[in-house]
Amino acid sequence: MSSHVGDVSGNAPSWVSLVRQKRSPSGSTPSFLQKNFKVVAIAESFRLDDKYSVYAGVLARRDGAVEEFAFDVATVGGVDGTDAALRILNALLRPDVAMVMLDGCVVSFYNWIDGEVLWRRGGKPVACYVFEEPEGHVEDAVKKLFPDWEARLEALRKLGPPIPYYTKTGYKIYIRAWGLDPVDAGRAAEVCMKFGKWPEPIRVAKAVASGVRRFYETFIKRGIS
Repeated sequence: MSSHVGDVSGNAPSWVSLVRQKRSPSGSTPSFLQKNFKVVAIAESFRLDDKYSVYAGVLARRDGAVEEFAFDVATVGGVDGTDAALRILNALLRPDVAMVMLDGCVVSFYNWIDGEVLWRRGGKPVACYVFEEPEGHVEDAVKKLFPDWEARLEALRKLGPPIPYYTKTGYKIYIRAWGLDPVDAGRAAEVCMKFGKWPEPIRVAKAVASGVRRFYETFIKRGIS
């Protein structure tokens, strides 16, 4: 489960309702997204009463066939989301990886993952996807909850507003992208979809993160460390 942010002022940008995907005349997929292109997908799982969030990364083909997993943890309500994602990316990145897919940029109670940092450090295009309506009134919540709210809001604003993308099957998703056009990021997600609106690599990463978190909780309850 992830929290997501739109305009941190709490109001949707006035242009959001006007944005639609613009396909090329041929509707072609970006050239770097070949038939069985590979991605690194990163997702998280957490509960608000936990002090940690489990991050799962998968190196997978567009159809969800997984080659490798990597895991890390970040603090719920912390500022270490980007570092955790970077460690996963460093563990999984290969020359044949086409792009990085993130299940949200604002995560685990207003922690965040800076996609630009991942793009510049990893050298691969990065796309952040939001699959629900972006959360409103983020600025008010952050100011109320965190003494370091000014730095947090600056980091959230740096992510930029998510851009809506409409799939051929009628789903509406929101995208932030670094190193590629948001429309191309939307096409990449679309060709990875098999079951609903989640690209398969992200769906698998979400499921694995949730399973690992529950497994870890079992060990904590048993007093095993």
